[in-house]
Amino acid sequence: MNGMVMVIGGTGLVGNALLRAWSAQGAQVAAATYHSHASGGFLQLDMRDLGKVRALLSAHRPTVVAVPAANPYVDYCELHPEETRRVNVEGTLHVAQVCRELGARMIFYSSDYVFDGVKGHYTEEDVPCPINEYGRQKSETERGVLAADPRNLVIRTAGAYGWQWELKNFVLQVRKNLSEGKPMRVAGDVRYNPTYVENLAEITVALIEAGASGIFHVVGATEIARAEFAQRAARAFGLDAALIQTVPVGEFKSPTARPKQSSLRTDKVRQVVPIAPIGVDEGLKRMLAMEPQWRAYARTLPDPAAKVAP
Repeated sequence: MNGMVMVIGGTGLVGNALLRAWSAQGAQVAAATYHSHASGGFLQLDMRDLGKVRALLSAHRPTVVAVPAANPYVDYCELHPEETRRVNVEGTLHVAQVCRELGARMIFYSSDYVFDGVKGHYTEEDVPCPINEYGRQKSETERGVLAADPRNLVIRTAGAYGWQWELKNFVLQVRKNLSEGKPMRVAGDVRYNPTYVENLAEITVALIEAGASGIFHVVGATEIARAEFAQRAARAFGLDAALIQTVPVGEFKSPTARPKQSSLRTDKVRQVVPIAPIGVDEGLKRMLAMEPQWRAYARTLPDPAAKVAP
């Protein structure tokens, strides 16, 4: 692509995959940032500070700025709405403001949680109706990002999984617990589209190359219950799927209401780019095949690379 890209939140799951995808395409990466986990080659940035955002972007002059950075902890957002809004809403909109000032396009990563999960199979034309604070923050930020510049891109995704430094995503949690012989209680009545992060990143790059703007759903091709996904992940890694205990989501003690059927349709993105969303079996297969490459990559990095899954 012409110009340079910047990834705010480059040490996270999505941000790191974006760096790999753009590097594979030969794109120039102006900079990638971290917030609290220092890593070699990454620049520190607190999005809550508009002055620092302006200084960083002005120094590097990217043409595209991707913002996967956020506080993704749904329960924490519910219990600490004012604190998390300063990052998830205000901080992200600081980036949108500076991108507008500099003429750069922005990519914002949103969530299936902008919907209530009553009907499922949501399209980009469905009106957001969040039932928790995290979803409300994402929905508000979507509106702000698009109001800042109609050229901006909002990508709604769900359940991203893949290799990362910290054991945050669902598949790595399943792998860790089951490899230690620990059972896991997983909701059997929550359905969504788990998304292999490398596929998400590849589609993001293709959307930018296509000049896409507005809202796109980029999720995995398989609509599945969370418990069944855990069982498929267990089998893919050669672990005991019987350790997955299927329970109703209501049995979990959580302060946060979660959508039960938050599946997203991907007809729109399939019409715009040649790279199709893949299903969970293909995603898990690709994740397994990538393990040697990931481990070699992780060994070249300082902490938090040491926290990679065993």
